[in-house]
Amino acid sequence: MSVLIKGITRLSELEIDADKDWREFGIINLKQVTANMSRGDLAVKETGILVRIQPGGDGLVLTSQGTGKIPVWAPKGGTFRYYFPVTIALASAQARVNVDRNASFNTPIVTGHAQSYLDYVPDSIKRLDTAIALADAEAIATADRSYSKSSMVGHEGGIQMVVGGAVGDDGGLQTDETAAARDATANDMTLLPAAPVVNDAYYIGFARTFNRVWLNIGQAGVGNWALTEEYWNGAWTSLSNLVDKSNQFMASGLKSTTFTLPSDWAQTSILGMNLYWMRYRLSSFVNLATQPKGTQAWCEVLV
Repeated sequence: MSVLIKGITRLSELEIDADKDWREFGIINLKQVTANMSRGDLAVKETGILVRIQPGGDGLVLTSQGTGKIPVWAPKGGTFRYYFPVTIALASAQARVNVDRNASFNTPIVTGHAQSYLDYVPDSIKRLDTAIALADAEAIATADRSYSKSSMVGHEGGIQMVVGGAVGDDGGLQTDETAAARDATANDMTLLPAAPVVNDAYYIGFARTFNRVWLNIGQAGVGNWALTEEYWNGAWTSLSNLVDKSNQFMASGLKSTTFTLPSDWAQTSILGMNLYWMRYRLSSFVNLATQPKGTQAWCEVLV
């Protein structure tokens, strides 16, 4: 490398006038910067001036902050911010761990360390034999398989919810008794009219399908009649596997009616309430001595 500046042929002969105005080169404070610099300092150009950057702390790296910004000393960055001349291989790693230990426990002694001897010569010889030794026994069991079994369900469970709708039907005249079925006021549900006729009914509805109805019957009915329990699937259809513990509204107290959940149950609108409805329909009637009345009703989904 050769430098020719007004007869100078060697770099060591070059002298820089720090007092010179270097504005035409974009630098105006060369003297001040060089006067204050120490070993290891760096000079970096900012807008129109030089600035001094002192050495950073141990382990810090000079880090660019982007175009037009002064670099700074900063801790080493995260993944892929710094590049090294090495090959990094990434692969899916799997580990298979084999059981290499087992536990051993002393086996409980269920009988005493005792031996009975009879009063005869062979037993006497045994008592003189020093080879007889009784010691604890140990067993090491290695678990190499597991066993699981579903426990038997000893009882059924369900979620009881107040009815979504309750409607009494007296000869085609329907009455909304939803509020009566939801509160605990005694005997405000007319399960059968005072003068019933065949096809009178009592409707119970809910926003989702259910398979049990609970009726708190405050006044049990007395008379001779029969009920048919039905659901709506486009037509009124008899429920299957029905168990009516209310005994046709003739048993008082909290009684349930359970049935198989229909797969084709459809919603229908009764008095403007679009729900899944089931009904107790009077399918035959002989006489009525005491009108059955209810206090409250719930729907339940058995699980």
